Amino acid sequence: MTNLDYKEKLLGVIRKDEDHKIIVTHITIRQSIFFLVLRLLTIEAIATTAVIVFHTLLFTPQISDRIGSNIALFNIPVFILLVLIKTSFVIFVIAQWLNEYYEITAKEVIYRRGLILRREEQHKLAHIGSVRLEQGFLGRIFNYGTLKLFNWTIERDVVMYLIHNPRKYQNILDELIPEADKSKKVFREHILEPEDDSL
Repeated sequence: MTNLDYKEKLLGVIRKDEDHKIIVTHITIRQSIFFLVLRLLTIEAIATTAVIVFHTLLFTPQISDRIGSNIALFNIPVFILLVLIKTSFVIFVIAQWLNEYYEITAKEVIYRRGLILRREEQHKLAHIGSVRLEQGFLGRIFNYGTLKLFNWTIERDVVMYLIHNPRKYQNILDELIPEADKSKKVFREHILEPEDDSL
């Protein structure tokens, strides 16, 4: 198996028969769905607390006696407003989660984010020196973690923050990077070799 065949296999090549194959050109990675669910549950908890506080503070027995039977008419628009506010927050959180992701291709790692103003960072695999996985106790339980890819050209880590199934993507990156890592080591050794004074 050649190196190109192996990279194709890693990026999801499915061979149907000898003449046809489907090639996946990139892998899209999002933040773990655990955090999307956590944000949505937080919105639900805040909305529930807001409704309870609203009813507790505004509808004391004295106010209920003054408003009387009109209390239902007053409640409906306020309830609709709260539902619209909560729904807009839910849509925003889901859209933000969908529009922030990483892509691994055979040549680079791309980080895209932003709903209206789109931002993109590209990091060539040839510039990645190492891949480290950080995964705490909850990360092991819910299968999320952070991958840190050291980019030696900018001398800082490229962070794939709290992604789902990080060990799988660490293995894919480890398999895609060695060739670039090997050539980089050879290049560094060539630069750091002591000059021969006998010439």
